[in-house]
Amino acid sequence: MPSRIWQIAAFLIVLSLSVLLHRFVFLNLKRVLLRDYPKSGERMAAWAKVLFIAMDTPFLFLYFRSAMNEIVAGLTTAILYPFAVWQAVMIMWSVVLMPFVMWRRTKSLRSFRRRNTDDDIEFEGQLEVVTE
Repeated sequence: MPSRIWQIAAFLIVLSLSVLLHRFVFLNLKRVLLRDYPKSGERMAAWAKVLFIAMDTPFLFLYFRSAMNEIVAGLTTAILYPFAVWQAVMIMWSVVLMPFVMWRRTKSLRSFRRRNTDDDIEFEGQLEVVTE
């Protein structure tokens, strides 16, 4: 059985990866909400933020589960099923969103490069003057 320090380290690594994935999904959701719903997008993004935080609270139960008595630990087990589904959905959305985000970022990078290099191009060919 691994030591308690390694268990905490593994827990913190999983927690930080989960937070990064959820932040990635939330920022993309917020961008879409603000773009598609100009009037109510801010309010919907705030509610989405509350939902994201509420659905991640079982990490607290997982961390403190060993210190809980058996009855409370049994009750919190019912919370872990929706939490597992939430984690699976977030991983799926991260996998689905990643190519689109990379495409959007490389497209904006290409247009940025094109804008900056078009100004620096000098014509080196021969100019022909045509008179009538």
